[in-house]
Amino acid sequence: AVIDSGSTLNVVKSSIARSVIQMPINISRSINMKDANGGVSMLTGLIKDVPLFCGAARTWTNLFVAPDVNAGFDLLLGRPWAHGNAVSIVERGSGTFVVF
Repeated sequence: AVIDSGSTLNVVKSSIARSVIQMPINISRSINMKDANGGVSMLTGLIKDVPLFCGAARTWTNLFVAPDVNAGFDLLLGRPWAHGNAVSIVERGSGTFVVF
């Protein structure tokens, strides 16, 4: 996963949604997403209440589904995931850490 503190959405690539997450996709919740380069992509649905694990830490989030073409990532976790799970990114001299 890519953690992007500037993203207002959580997004998963369609092939990962279907092969790994395997939860129902609400296709009536399609929206457009603007990327950092100014391009626009249609997100084709929403998966609600997806459990995600980072080691022993279990988090939950809603994920919009992106077409596999030009996604550029498998899973993008933005501010909704970080805020909803009280996740912080901490910079220290010894490295960058995700704190739950």
